[in-house]
Amino acid sequence: MRTFKTYDKGDVLPDDYRKALINLMCFQADSEYAGGQRVAENHQYATRPEEAYRLSKKVFEEMGHAFYVWNLLQELGVDVDARLYELSHNPENPDPKKVNVINGFRKENWSKFFECWEDVALFSTVVTPAAVAFLGQYRECSYLPWARVNVRIHKEEYGHLAFGVWASKRCIEFGGEKTREFMQQRIPKFMQMGLGFYGRPSAGDKKSEMFDIYYEYGIKVKKPEELQAEYLELLDSRLKEIGLVMPTDVEADYDMRMGYEAAHPLAA
Repeated sequence: MRTFKTYDKGDVLPDDYRKALINLMCFQADSEYAGGQRVAENHQYATRPEEAYRLSKKVFEEMGHAFYVWNLLQELGVDVDARLYELSHNPENPDPKKVNVINGFRKENWSKFFECWEDVALFSTVVTPAAVAFLGQYRECSYLPWARVNVRIHKEEYGHLAFGVWASKRCIEFGGEKTREFMQQRIPKFMQMGLGFYGRPSAGDKKSEMFDIYYEYGIKVKKPEELQAEYLELLDSRLKEIGLVMPTDVEADYDMRMGYEAAHPLAA
């Protein structure tokens, strides 16, 4: 079992550790808020009142995730008010010098994935398992305040996955076999994002330059290969529950995972 030094609230953090930690926490918080903004936009596809209500609950919880992590960042001296201002006032194209948002949650990329309520259901079914695996590792990270916050976030992400399964089942319930076949064909585009969600392999020419630093410090506690295995196992079980089949030979879209790398080189 791997061991690393842990830090709690008020502890003095080494400069390099602090820099890496703040970068990943900002990446999570900013992306959670942007994700909430994007999910809210998907209300335009809601088919029934209960679907709209449950989607609203997901929006509320995504905003909450940003709030929890921003609170910790404020304790570390980060101007989180400025980050919120940028995201709320420039939701479609926030300044990469001011916030760090996962590419998949930028509106120019997000909007390409959604055309109907079936897409909304599939996103929470196919992509959210990646968030469950990726964010789940932070429950065991070396910065204990962040670890504790992510226990709650991880639980709520499981709830978002349950929403996706429920919504997908409802689509098929109301639409029948034709809708099931329609949804089956649309799984790969979301699976590409899911496979790229946790970052490039930990070894090889395409590896993230920062992964070794995050891993050594215990800020990230699992390798992308481990997270991929968790993702695929969880995804396969949920698709089977719905009556769908996990596609094979789907390639990861790592560009959806990357933040504004030019402005934030640690976001890889």
